[in-house]
This record gives sequence, C-alpha cells and structure tokens, in this order.
Amino acid sequence: MRGMLTRMPRRLRTRTHAGFAVLAMALSVLAGSATGGKVEAPVVQEPPAIKGPSVARLEDGRIGFVITEVPTMDEASRRDFDRAVAMLKNQDYGRAIDLLEKVIERSPGVTAPYIDIAISYQRIGKPERAEEHLQTALTLVPGHPVACNEYGLLYRKTGRFAEARAIYEKAIERFPDYYPAHKNLGILCDLYLNDPACALEHYEIYSKARPDDAQVPLWIADVRARLGRN
Repeated sequence: MRGMLTRMPRRLRTRTHAGFAVLAMALSVLAGSATGGKVEAPVVQEPPAIKGPSVARLEDGRIGFVITEVPTMDEASRRDFDRAVAMLKNQDYGRAIDLLEKVIERSPGVTAPYIDIAISYQRIGKPERAEEHLQTALTLVPGHPVACNEYGLLYRKTGRFAEARAIYEKAIERFPDYYPAHKNLGILCDLYLNDPACALEHYEIYSKARPDDAQVPLWIADVRARLGRN
C-alpha cells in the first residue's frame, strides 16, 4: 500500500497558556500503510497563498478568535520554542531568553517568541529590553492582543498609566473577546486612574466571560458600592 504525504500550510496560530504565547503550528502529516511501509510518490497539497497575518473568529457559536500568521519557522526552531515555553513555566527565565534569542534570529517574522522573551525580560527586571521586543511584535501584528496586554502591564509598572490605558483600549477595540485585557484595564482604572466607572465596565465584561474567577465579583461589589449602585 502506498503512503501519502500531506503537506499542511506552514501557518502559525497564536494562543496563550499560563500567560505565555504558544504556537499551534500545522505540521506535515505522514499517513503510511498499516504496516508502516515506506512512503512512495508523495501527494502534496499546497496551501492557498496568504500575504500576511489574519484574524478570524471561532465558528459554531464559540467565543474567541485565532490569529493566523504565515512566517517561516523550521522544525528546529519550533522545538526550541517549545523548550523555551517549558522553561518559562518553570521560571527559568535566563535560559529561556538565550533560547528565544536563537529562535528570533532564525525566525524573525514570528510574534510569539518576541512576546515570550519580553515577558522573560520583565520578570528579571529589564523593562527596556522587554519593550523593544513588544514593539517588534506589534510591528508584525498591529494590535496583537497578547502583546498589547503585556505592554499595558509594562506601562503600568513603569508609571505610564495613560499609555497603558490607550494600549488596552486598542487591543479591546480589535479583539473584544480577549478578556485578560478587560481585566487589566479594569485594574488600571480602579487602582491607578481613579475611574471607577471604567473599572466596573471592564470588570463586569471579564466576569461574565470568566465566572470561574472568584476574585473579580468581589472587586465589582466594591466598585459598585463606591459608585452607590448597590
């Protein structure tokens, strides 16, 4: 029995896991014989041409979106990226940075490594380096919600509250279903900008989408009390 090699599009889809950007890449799929026979005369399905990143909402009534990128990333870079994400989860930021620098050098058009290395630099107290990489990610995909969310946190930590609000609002305008931005904009308005109405609006949006987060309803009750809306 002849096998068939199906070459899937080299498209990268960005999602998040534990605060980090993660890639879901469509890989080549090898379907051989039931006995594992050698592949002969592969049949290749070429992907349609895509000129740049695209954003699509999930289908079938699901809430969310997918950012599809079409940069070049070889298998070695993908493996190194996955290793770096594992290091981030283990708070091994120095080694993650070293590995992500290599990934970026080989695959400069992919946003996720820039976002994750920026997170790493923030965690080790180097906001300037973090900002450089977030700016690059936003050049590649303007309004990227994960990059905007991290940039907003960086702005907040460095006392640039107006800039933080602007970048959260930019992310929400294009990606209203990215709920971490609503939560962080609510925190910003609540604790740093003295804008309880803004805080309440975004806390409630977030809480409706994420009822499992038990802390936010307490914040909502507090803000509503301050606004006299009990």
